[in-house]
Amino acid sequence: AGEKTITSAGTRETLVATATYVRAVVVIAKNGNTNQVYLGDETVDNTVNDGLDSGDSLPLNADVAFDLATIYVDVDTSGEGVDYYYVLG
Repeated sequence: AGEKTITSAGTRETLVATATYVRAVVVIAKNGNTNQVYLGDETVDNTVNDGLDSGDSLPLNADVAFDLATIYVDVDTSGEGVDYYYVLG
């Protein structure tokens, strides 16, 4: 489990700093967020998808392990972010 807060809106960051291989993860937009959070690859920004509102979650599951460091997060409002829970691969 962990959390990720994005310091500057519009500046995507990886969900985790180092390679972490998992079979499943649930990413939850922090309850205190006032705007949306966006998840994706290294090109993610606020035009790529509809984003997650405060409290929304996105489960990701795979048959083979995947690296959490390949998931990027961006926000509309600086200082907002996500919580996440994972199962190691």
